[in-house]
Parts: sequence; structure tokens; C-alpha cells
Amino acid sequence: MGSNADHPASPAAAALGGRLVHLVGDHDAARFSREVSRVCAEPHLTEGRPGYGDVLAWVVDAIVDVLTARLGAAGPGERFILDLRFTDGAPVVVDDLPESERWVLRTVAAFLAEEGAEGERLLASAEHRFDLTMRAETLTAALIWLDFILDVDLPDPPDVITA
Repeated sequence: MGSNADHPASPAAAALGGRLVHLVGDHDAARFSREVSRVCAEPHLTEGRPGYGDVLAWVVDAIVDVLTARLGAAGPGERFILDLRFTDGAPVVVDDLPESERWVLRTVAAFLAEEGAEGERLLASAEHRFDLTMRAETLTAALIWLDFILDVDLPDPPDVITA
């Protein structure tokens, strides 16, 4: 399971994505802004740097991988369902979120539900249809979410009966 099933992440996309997550964790807004701006302003591979779509796909894949590792794989006949809540317990209404955050949630949910074609469609739309501002907002939202779930203290995954 993951967003890059048909096109594995390049080492350059993984390195840049990892560096961006590190900058988020360090709260280094100046370097983070500069790096994200550069990726989004040059959406296609230049001078050995990975393209926007490759970096975004790596971040989405990392989110899916971390969630799957933390929560365990879905058992036979089971699916992941994202039920997001605010800290006060109120449910998050996806349609009320900014467009960039809706995109991240829907894309991650598609891959968690093993709806690869929908996830790939959403990744392609982010790469080819989003303007510069929307690319930056979407990549930033995905990176912040990845940083958050890496830091969240979750229980060990449940045991899955495989017999």
C-alpha cells in the first residue's frame, strides 16, 4: 500500500522530502519557506532536483506508511476509515477545511482505502492543475501532517490474526 506503488520515489525526492520534514520539526520557517518556494516554483525536475509531484508523492506515501506502521495493516475484509476530531472531540468536517488540507486528507484516505487509481488522480491534479500558491499550501499541509503523526504517541498496532 502506498502512493508510489507505480513509480517509486527517487532518492532525490526522498532526501528533499526528509529535509523539509526536518525543517518543519525545527520550526525553521525561513529555510522551510525558501525550500518549499523553490520546489513549487520549479514544479519539474531541474538541475538534479526532484519535481514538485515527486516530492508531494513521497510525502503522501510517507504519511500512508507511518499511519499503516503505527496502526497496523487492515485485516482481511477490513478498510481504514479516517475519523478525525479536533482536540475538544468535535468531528472534523472535511468540506469545511481549506482546499489544500481537504486534498491531503482525501488523497491519504484514498491510498489507505487501497483506492490507488483515485489517489493517483489526486496526485496528478496537484501536480498539473494547482497554481503556485496552491502547490505551496498543499505541500506545506502534507509536511505538517507528516511531522505531526511522526511525533504523536500512538499505541502499538493491534495483533492481526493471519490464519
